[in-house]
Amino acid sequence: MRVVLALISPTRDALTRRNNSNALFALQADRKEEFMESYARVIAGTDGSPDASAAVRLGGRIAGKLGVPFEVIVAYDGDNGRDRSWAEATAAAAETLAKTSGATETSAKAVAGEADEILLAAAEVQPEALISVGSAGLSKGASRIFGSTSNKLAHHSLADVLFVRDPLPTAWNFVALATDGSDTSVKAAQRGLILARALDSRPRLITSAKNQEEGNKILADVSTKISANIGVDIEQEVLEDSGAGGALISKAWKFEIVVIGNRGMSGASRLLGSVANKVTHGIETNLLLVNTTRG
Repeated sequence: MRVVLALISPTRDALTRRNNSNALFALQADRKEEFMESYARVIAGTDGSPDASAAVRLGGRIAGKLGVPFEVIVAYDGDNGRDRSWAEATAAAAETLAKTSGATETSAKAVAGEADEILLAAAEVQPEALISVGSAGLSKGASRIFGSTSNKLAHHSLADVLFVRDPLPTAWNFVALATDGSDTSVKAAQRGLILARALDSRPRLITSAKNQEEGNKILADVSTKISANIGVDIEQEVLEDSGAGGALISKAWKFEIVVIGNRGMSGASRLLGSVANKVTHGIETNLLLVNTTRG
């Protein structure tokens, strides 16, 4: 199906405010003003692989920018002493990597057990945290059937999960906030603004619609709800395509991070094929999957 992009041109005043948006994010963060919600901490799971190491680097940068603690967890086989030594060394190296990426308050630990179970437990105890992991396993059929850490987190984590790909972008230009106008997508977009703030990126609301007029209405409504809370203009883009999942996947290359709510990631909706499920397993850029069931 043909995808037509339509970028809404801002006014001169809007352009001025947009150019100052990153400065506003930084200024308010420096003043410790609660102009938007934030994550309480960042937890990264790693096995030392390229994607997982990228997740540590990005998680460390976000934690440093937000001024929150960063924790790295490495799982190992509890019956294997050699695995424990490897896990402790991997955790220590990851903590150093996070510090060089900007994290200031850090901790690291090696934990016996399955990585997915350990990270899901951490998310259950700290649902207000951000879990950062590599994206390996999300798009592989075998991993989705037999289970991978990233796949299980996508469908069961109570905390928001950032799925990271190596190599990381050299510049964080855009954070795409995907919305369909629903309350849950508004909540996801608001969480996405946290990353825009941390990465000094420009937030852009995107939606898929049958036509430009329909898309404009959705974006205008959502933008009003979000912008009122932060006083920063958010760019808008309509994907003229009624197939939301396919449209988001095909245009994900334009954005350094795409943000989407997790509605439909479990239960019957998952089996029938939800937009969130399709995007999570088909997108080829960094992805923030927001758990919209929590406050």
